[in-house]
Amino acid sequence: MVGSKIITVIILVFFFCQTLKGQEVIKPNYGLKNPEPVEVIRVRLNDTKTLVDMSIQNQVRDGYFCIDKNTFIEVIDGTRLKLEEVNGLPLCPEIYEFKSVGEKVYFTLVFDELPENTGWFDIVEYCDENCFSVLGLNLDDEINKNINAAFSAMDRLEPEKAIKIFRNILPSLKSSGHGITGSIYLNLVELLAANNLDDELRQLVSDFKESNIPHKQRYLEILINLGY
Repeated sequence: MVGSKIITVIILVFFFCQTLKGQEVIKPNYGLKNPEPVEVIRVRLNDTKTLVDMSIQNQVRDGYFCIDKNTFIEVIDGTRLKLEEVNGLPLCPEIYEFKSVGEKVYFTLVFDELPENTGWFDIVEYCDENCFSVLGLNLDDEINKNINAAFSAMDRLEPEKAIKIFRNILPSLKSSGHGITGSIYLNLVELLAANNLDDELRQLVSDFKESNIPHKQRYLEILINLGY
């Protein structure tokens, strides 16, 4: 296994909430993020705005952080929502200088309202260096429930149950083009390998490489680094 939850860059966290307008999603699951210390705490949806509550924890001496104004929510239908406001951190080129290693800062990104029936989106910062991104940020309650159940099974050392859940949800995620599909593939690859299910593993890897999923190249790079 790689990391405490199979792949350290793939964060599929444990809590969920319904995603209708006027409600919020607590610690939503997502596929890939950069940099590692960035976390999504909550997504709040209303009739006029999309608010993403996040945190960043400093890991180096003399660390600093800021948010580029060219930060967008990007939706699968091509919609791009530009950052309207950030609370808790300055816009670049101004910077927040961390006071110590380990300090955590909380901030909120404010965008226009999401299109109706948005099930997931990306947050992408376009900047010169060290840009942050969160890809495949999931807003679908049922998907969150299933992912949470899979990780709960893993925590109970019941990999067979986790494998079954991931097997069951993968086809619908793949067919819908969901941004979290690649992370499900990768977690299932790791589970199959760890449990010596070699025939299914070979078929899954082949299917993965032939698929047309969002952010495929990034996921394939991880797959290659895992030796497949």
